[in-house]
Amino acid sequence: MPQLDWSTFVSQAFWLIVCFCALWAMLAFWIMPKLANVVEQRKRKIVDYVQKADFFNTAAKNSLNKYNETLAAAKAQAERQLSDGRAELKKQLESTNRQMTEQLNKKIADNEFLLASEKNETLLQIEDISQELAYSILQKLGFLNISREEVAKVALKEKNNG
Repeated sequence: MPQLDWSTFVSQAFWLIVCFCALWAMLAFWIMPKLANVVEQRKRKIVDYVQKADFFNTAAKNSLNKYNETLAAAKAQAERQLSDGRAELKKQLESTNRQMTEQLNKKIADNEFLLASEKNETLLQIEDISQELAYSILQKLGFLNISREEVAKVALKEKNNG
């Protein structure tokens, strides 16, 4: 094998060192800077994307907070309006109930007055009818000398005594 020949070791070592140095220089001064540049650009893009994501995340959180605040304010306003509506409805119901009660009490009083006056008229009519009936009975029994006025006087006496 020619690689193992001692006479070519020096030239092989020389070319090994020359090729190694050329490859190292090419890597160090041409390929590595390009790779480092690409890696740096990627890092910058990633940092930029992270910053944009943080910005959008912050904006989304702010929007969510504003939404929650607006929703809470709307709920509170709706609750106030609902309680105000309930209170207004309660006042209206109480007012209507009071008016109806007053009207019913007035009608009851009017009807009681009507009943009392009709009762008095009926009692007077009953008294007149009973006096007339008593006079008729007395006439049929043969007490012809008793007048209607005398029957009325007796009835008045009974009424006052009883």
